[in-house]
Amino acid sequence: MSETVKLDVPRAAPTPHSRIRLDIQGLRAVAVGVVLLFHANAPFLPGGFIGVDVFFVISGFLITGILIREASATGRVNLAGFYAKRVRRILPAATLVLLATAVLSVLFLPAIRWQSIGGEIIAAAVYLVNLVFAANTNYLNAEVAASPIQHFWTLAVEEQFYIVWPLLIIVMLYLGRRFLARLGRARQLQILLPAGVLLLFVPSLAWSAVYTATDPAPAYFATTTRLWELAVGAMVAVFATQLARIPDRVGFCLGWAGLLGIVVGSVVYTAATPFPGVAALLPTLSAAAIIVGGMAGRGERGAGALLSLRPVRWVGDISYSLYLWHWPLVVVATYLLGGSLRFREGLLVIALSFLPAWLSYRFVENPFRDWKRLQESAGSALRAGAALVGVSALIGAALMLAPTVTQGNQLPPGGALGAMALVSDPAAGDPAAPVVGGFTPTAVDARNDNPVVYASGCHADQGFTEHPGCTLGNADAETTLALVGDSHAASWVPALQEIAAKNDLRLRVYTKSACGFADVATVAGGDARYDACSDWNERVMEQLIAEQPDLVLTTNSVERKVWDDGPLTMSESVQPFSDGLRRSWESLNAAGIPVTVIRDVPRMDIDVPECVSANPGNLAECAVARATAVDAQATPEINAQRGLSETGLVDLTNWICPAEACAPVIGNVLVWRDGHHLTATYSATLATPLEDALRENTVSRELFTER
Repeated sequence: MSETVKLDVPRAAPTPHSRIRLDIQGLRAVAVGVVLLFHANAPFLPGGFIGVDVFFVISGFLITGILIREASATGRVNLAGFYAKRVRRILPAATLVLLATAVLSVLFLPAIRWQSIGGEIIAAAVYLVNLVFAANTNYLNAEVAASPIQHFWTLAVEEQFYIVWPLLIIVMLYLGRRFLARLGRARQLQILLPAGVLLLFVPSLAWSAVYTATDPAPAYFATTTRLWELAVGAMVAVFATQLARIPDRVGFCLGWAGLLGIVVGSVVYTAATPFPGVAALLPTLSAAAIIVGGMAGRGERGAGALLSLRPVRWVGDISYSLYLWHWPLVVVATYLLGGSLRFREGLLVIALSFLPAWLSYRFVENPFRDWKRLQESAGSALRAGAALVGVSALIGAALMLAPTVTQGNQLPPGGALGAMALVSDPAAGDPAAPVVGGFTPTAVDARNDNPVVYASGCHADQGFTEHPGCTLGNADAETTLALVGDSHAASWVPALQEIAAKNDLRLRVYTKSACGFADVATVAGGDARYDACSDWNERVMEQLIAEQPDLVLTTNSVERKVWDDGPLTMSESVQPFSDGLRRSWESLNAAGIPVTVIRDVPRMDIDVPECVSANPGNLAECAVARATAVDAQATPEINAQRGLSETGLVDLTNWICPAEACAPVIGNVLVWRDGHHLTATYSATLATPLEDALRENTVSRELFTER
């Protein structure tokens, strides 16, 4: 993403031609342009994210050219010199943007975000942040706002490639000296470098296809799924001598075809496209086609003539700084504008980002890259790089320690907490009621206030198809209560743990992210068919019928899209999802297993902890009208339960939203960990109301008779 486009190599080496490639600088402009428009929410470029794949190919091509030139001329790769160049080119601007992002976060973003952003700054400083994002792309964080550091994942992937590929070339050089000494250095490279680049390309592409199909969210950020894209560029450099010999007319066709491929991918691809996987072949091969098409002096003709225009090249010149600066500004603007950014607003933000990008390029990138002392001494450059990494790490650590929320967890002595406060004081559920003495968990801690099933591995992520069937409570108890459903079902585990302990029940838990317990094909994030959910439900049904629990408790998010020869809209999905729920319950009833359905929780239309963090002195700002959170929601579970004598329904809505507006805090307990999942702390306070409701329900009352 950041190399100077000057290629000067010995003829004997299988490397690019000796020319300044203005068309590649223009290709950078195309890559950053589609990314910027995509981040500005351009409706006509839903696939603009492929711009980063174009960058990967460019980087792989240029870096490989540098390495091969050195290997051809000297028979070795000077790692210290190589990394010193990377430090001069990349770290100064990146450090400045990380510092600016920390300042912007403190000034404009709520404190709940500071801790995670601080950790991401540290990870970005050492170029491991893509692994952090891959690890955190689970269902628990699905609705958390995007990080202003998120775009640094591409730099992390590139830097990790810069570690793997030079080391692999060093191995190739050793093997050449050891086994092919009689052939000469040029011939050794011609034989071994293709093998080396294929060793990167083939396994990574295969794994990318598999991982993207099974777990697309982390696959997007993983190094292993992206190495092949940089290897495409490396392959062009390795075979450059042969590729440069293609006829001019073929080269011109490749250039225009490559530009068309990038445009088509940007227009046709959407969030529903499994990516990277094989879909990334379109932008990567298109970028490779443009690079090949511009070889042998064709870089300023054909498509290259367009890419070589001065304004286009100018955008390419500042593309690295522009990429770094635009995204933090987009994230901050999105927050300040209420959580959404319209295209015209996004365009304005992108336009404004050109100013800091140009200033950064003019006064940071170029001066550090051309600093004579750092050019002459690799050691000095590496020490400067270590200092910059240290500065970024300190900035991140300071931001991690900075979050404070006015209302802490210093609770008032005595008194009932959470839902139980409503027993003695119904007004405790009024959003206007003052919160005396703080609340728990704090807004900052709410994200991690989850049921034990997540940390224990009992809850299945989206890609998981086997049923863990974990047991909570007394494993030897004679009576078994099974909980089945999605993450909304998992939210009830703290309450059910207390109920199980009190009534000596064995609690079996079968929960899976975004997977309603319904006999119907549903949709996962990105509008892809959720086959892992269907497989999971089949296995769980078999397990339940085999185990014969005394009662199955189930609840699911009512907002669940159904697949019917394609994804249905949410409104179109209500009835088929309801029918699927009913079929599942009927199957259990037919096997002699009673079912009790817990009505889905109210659905807030805001990120409650973030709102509370931003409004610690006025929590009423974070209340949502009951008409929106409850009454406006579809009720497929209520419709599905009607007429089933062995399937009951309990409704705890009034214990969660008892007033005309749903309060963020009830009885000194924060109710929500996002917009539609209960905190584990509040769930635990619902144990008594839930037990009472189960005892009163005709289907489940027998299980809760006095023992």
